[in-house]
Amino acid sequence: MEQLKQMIKMLISWINTKGFTALTALAVGVGLWMVGAKISAGVAFGVFFTRNWDILKEMVISFKK
Repeated sequence: MEQLKQMIKMLISWINTKGFTALTALAVGVGLWMVGAKISAGVAFGVFFTRNWDILKEMVISFKK
């Protein structure tokens, strides 16, 4: 059971670091925009840009060290 918990934590960490949430937000934003839900699409695009900014900031900080 402990190994399963550790594997789930590793999977969530990998998803967060690889920008999976950003790509998902981009896909949702495009889908919402295509059906005419522009406000909701704007929120999804905001998540996309915020998440990518976080990833870029972490990369720059790691290069400084």
